[in-house]
Amino acid sequence: MSKPRDQIIELQLAETGMELRPAVEAAQFARVIDHAAPAVSGAEEQALTRFLEAFTACAETWEQLQAVGRSSALAGLSARLEALQRCGLYVHWAAIDARLAAAGGRVTLPLAVLTVSRSNLPETQVRLPAELEVAPEGGPTAH
Repeated sequence: MSKPRDQIIELQLAETGMELRPAVEAAQFARVIDHAAPAVSGAEEQALTRFLEAFTACAETWEQLQAVGRSSALAGLSARLEALQRCGLYVHWAAIDARLAAAGGRVTLPLAVLTVSRSNLPETQVRLPAELEVAPEGGPTAH
């Protein structure tokens, strides 16, 4: 049996928290976040940490939030995106259906894919394995 090939994922530049809504919804199930190493400046590290914390909190509480709470959470993500942009860092995202391999077999779930990098191009690409492995101690989340 041949190994499945990697897949190329097209990512879009996020300029507002509202644009990240599909990624937040997918991140409730699984997420992969790749980011550039922050520069020595504390501002970059702080902006990156705050964005990652806000995105994770938003995804993990999304189903419990009412419409006003969701709008507020997305507005908070917008503020975190602006802070990253002031440091020269930009978020690209996609929400896809991904095949995940777990101890019980294979399953297809929504997956949020985010990158934080110095590229401000409107689109970028990442390569992911055709099938991701789920870690038993917490699932397919990477930072």
